Amino acid sequence: MYIKKLCAAFIVCLAFVSAPVLADEKEDAGAFANELGHKALAVITNKSSSKEEVRSKLETLFEQNVDIDWIGKFVLGRYWRDATDEQKEKYLANYKTFLISHYTSNFSEFSNVNFQVTKTVPEERGGYTVTMRIKRPNAEDLVVDYTIRKKEGDGLRVYDIVVEGVSMITTQRSEFASVASQKGIDYLIDQLAERSKKEAQTPS
Repeated sequence: MYIKKLCAAFIVCLAFVSAPVLADEKEDAGAFANELGHKALAVITNKSSSKEEVRSKLETLFEQNVDIDWIGKFVLGRYWRDATDEQKEKYLANYKTFLISHYTSNFSEFSNVNFQVTKTVPEERGGYTVTMRIKRPNAEDLVVDYTIRKKEGDGLRVYDIVVEGVSMITTQRSEFASVASQKGIDYLIDQLAERSKKEAQTPS
């Protein structure tokens, strides 16, 4: 369930940058996460849009702001290197559909939330963690960390979502490795396709 509580983080390269540039990049990372959150809420709370339109807009927003290919390769781990070119292409296509549908299938859960970016902290290996506090009615606040980095030629992108201390990419990497090691990459690809279909059928 934690993956459905969308938040993100981005990794930005910090090597050989001056202090003023570092300050600008830190502000940019926090502003990016804040703007992305407001854009998502604006789509979700637009009562003039149908559920199909809301889901479509969220899918576009997600695709434009998350480095899905990088995440897909990372979570497949060593099995990415073992896969054939045909398997890689099929896997990335199905992973993209799975990830987007997984995050956008239950958007109605977030129609009454609000959020605040509380801090932006540089990562030791480069990049930033942007912490967001999500305020939910009739529930405790949810603290989510975003990892952020710049994708060359495309600007800032989401690379991981850490909810209540649990990393999306670390969890998926473990899950995918278990499936691939026991049943193979083709089986994993088929399972992603099946889960995408189920997510698409979930009422929003």
